[in-house]
Amino acid sequence: MRLFLCLSLLLLLTACTAGFLPRWLIPADQQLFVQGIEGVDTIGEVPDAFATLQQRYPDSPWTAKAQAVQSLLETIQKQQKTLQQLKDRQTASRKQNQKLQEQIQLLETDLETLEVERTKLRQLLIDLEQRGR
Repeated sequence: MRLFLCLSLLLLLTACTAGFLPRWLIPADQQLFVQGIEGVDTIGEVPDAFATLQQRYPDSPWTAKAQAVQSLLETIQKQQKTLQQLKDRQTASRKQNQKLQEQIQLLETDLETLEVERTKLRQLLIDLEQRGR
């Protein structure tokens, strides 16, 4: 009975602690996964810890999670590359659009000048026809 009471008290005290286990109590595969996640935070790429985890513990549930994280990281990198390409294309399109707008403005100015010249020539032709009569 006394043993049961001591174990219950020990269990209760253990449950009330902060929840972090000492490093030596955490399984090695889980430690590698945590190192990999921390590596993602610092370098933003697929860390070597995930490769080590997959080599040493291929059947671990942490390996499957590491593969999922790796897949998501690759997807993010591809999408970032695509996004950068689209931004570059957008910038080029904006520059081309601006050049075309400037060209349109010049052509409209030329058109107005030609319209004025045409009106003058028409009036000159009318004046010449009236003199000829």
